[in-house]
Amino acid sequence: MNNIEKFQNNGGIVLLDTKQLKSLLHIKGDATLWRYLKEGRIPQPRLTVSRSRRLWALDEVLSHLNKFSGGEK
Repeated sequence: MNNIEKFQNNGGIVLLDTKQLKSLLHIKGDATLWRYLKEGRIPQPRLTVSRSRRLWALDEVLSHLNKFSGGEK
């Protein structure tokens, strides 16, 4: 099972918390995640629950990563 398959569900929007997003991106540190956010490597969170709890939509993250890596032109 690849890294993306474990986040899939049978419908609706799949939301990733910070820990899940770091796992998807294969990074360990929070500082790296926030640097990626600041640099535009990942999209802004879909939902901010609190200062320490942010959620990203999996489809938005994958689309953004595809564009950032040069997958779409």
